[in-house]
Amino acid sequence: MGNFFHGIFQFFFLLCYVILFVVSIIILRPFRVHKRRKYSTMSLKISYLLFLAALLVFTYLLLFGVKVSQEGEPGFDTLFNVYFLVFLSSILLPNIGIMLRRRVKKKRMEYNIAFSSVNFLYFLYLLFLIVSGQWAML
Repeated sequence: MGNFFHGIFQFFFLLCYVILFVVSIIILRPFRVHKRRKYSTMSLKISYLLFLAALLVFTYLLLFGVKVSQEGEPGFDTLFNVYFLVFLSSILLPNIGIMLRRRVKKKRMEYNIAFSSVNFLYFLYLLFLIVSGQWAML
């Protein structure tokens, strides 16, 4: 019976993640072309959606993935290690960057490019953690 509720819980989390991602696409409208800043705005939105997809997969694996550590590989002694702090900053920085983008009037193209690179770097970091299995150590 506990396995049944665990499966229902997983299904609802997955459903909420899909709804969150679809709502993000609807709100951002990533392929809506801006007149003056076509490529930088599109790159910011697409890099954010890539980051968000990786973040959702990563958090799903953190919650429901099988955590297997190899022999001789020590776990982390403290909660605040480098991996956790980078993960925490990956939750905050891209979301703050996408929310503040309309408040930046001057240097908007540079802002878009800077946060596109930040989003892409966090996307690569999360993708590395997902593929390598390092997410089990967090």
